[in-house]
Amino acid sequence: MFSVAIQGYGIVIWDGDGQWRTFGATDSHNAILSARVEAALETVPVPSDDLDVRDALLSISGAGLLSADCGHAPGECDGENGLN
Repeated sequence: MFSVAIQGYGIVIWDGDGQWRTFGATDSHNAILSARVEAALETVPVPSDDLDVRDALLSISGAGLLSADCGHAPGECDGENGLN
C-alpha cells in the first residue's frame, strides 16, 4: 500500500491488490484526479508490480509520495533517516 499526493487535486491510495481510491477536496477535483490516475495507469506494462504503478503515479505532474509500506525495519528504507 502506498499513497501519493497530487498538488492541487488530492490524494491517491493504492492498496497493493490492484485497487485504488482518490480523495479530492471537491467532486470536480476528485473526477479530474481519477482521470489523471487512469491515464497514468494506462502506461503501466502487464505484468507489473507495485513499483511500476508507483512510478506511473509519481509521473503525474505535481505528484509526491506520502507513504509506502515495506518489509524493512524502521530506518532501513532508502531515504529514511529513522527519526520519528
